[in-house]
Amino acid sequence: MEQNDIAVMLLEQVEIGVVYVDNTGKILRVNSTAERMLRTSRADVVGKRVDMLPLRTPIYRVLSENCRDLPMEISIDGSMVSVRCSEIKNERGQSCELFQIRDITAETKEKRQREEFVAMMTHDLKSPLTVIMGYIQALLGEMGEKVDPSLHLFIREMNKSSSKMLTMIEDVLDAYRLEAGLLQIDRALCNVRAIIEGACQDGAREATVHGSTFTATIAPDLPNMELDGKQIGRVFANLIGNAVKFTPRRGSISVEAAVRDASLQVVVTDTGIGIPAEELPKVFNKYFRSSAAQGFKGTGLGLTISKAIVEAHGGTISVESGAGQGSRFTVVLPLTAPAHLH
Repeated sequence: MEQNDIAVMLLEQVEIGVVYVDNTGKILRVNSTAERMLRTSRADVVGKRVDMLPLRTPIYRVLSENCRDLPMEISIDGSMVSVRCSEIKNERGQSCELFQIRDITAETKEKRQREEFVAMMTHDLKSPLTVIMGYIQALLGEMGEKVDPSLHLFIREMNKSSSKMLTMIEDVLDAYRLEAGLLQIDRALCNVRAIIEGACQDGAREATVHGSTFTATIAPDLPNMELDGKQIGRVFANLIGNAVKFTPRRGSISVEAAVRDASLQVVVTDTGIGIPAEELPKVFNKYFRSSAAQGFKGTGLGLTISKAIVEAHGGTISVESGAGQGSRFTVVLPLTAPAHLH
């Protein structure tokens, strides 16, 4: 048996779908697993260019995706497949494409069930926590008259810890909403300067406790904008909170906000631990925690949710950093919402 025949036989045995496309975009080989996954027949597609296939067919959808950098997940008639494209050279040194297709229906279903369970549990945790926080607020209101001064510190710490717990629960719930496409953005005309100043005031207090310096430079002419004020405030609070948390004593945190090129630009800079260059592409990934952040508490969801909120407003969020060199996060929001986001 010739070497080529052995390769073809092995290709037919693997449980991964394989499609080979030459440098002109012509499909040269489709294994039996790919036939089954893509609901097609070799006789119908081999020898044809990808751009000549019917647009609505699964094989066209898969082969027309740009999935060289990261695998793409595509729904096909109720099933989920993961597609990854690799560049390979043919015998003449020309660049061709090898598509690898995996059926991930079962693991996707399991993942969804797991996330639904977590969402249900966190929702159930939120209700009693809200009651606890209500009683803590009542105690805070009585501290001047009815509560013994020796208990004041304990009540304040209870209030701070319960607020942090509520934030963590909200992050987990919003991560589920984001996955399910249920993250809600309610736009209204907002005083964006007041939103940024509020986040800066909280950040300045935390920085003082941490022994860092905090400066804010907010342009006086920031216009009112149509935003979801609560969600955008959450983005700024998260970025500033991270800057404070990851900056050692005697470090510095700065916030700058101004209008540039018909957009609001907010830059949060710190002199903290930074993020290794090789980890920067993953920093907005769900549950990602930088290796530099070992020992720091957090869910790994704040930046993922912040990115989703900013992009839902038609904006962008980016980061510049290096290990031990601090970080610089930039949020850009258009002053006028794109028409499709209204």
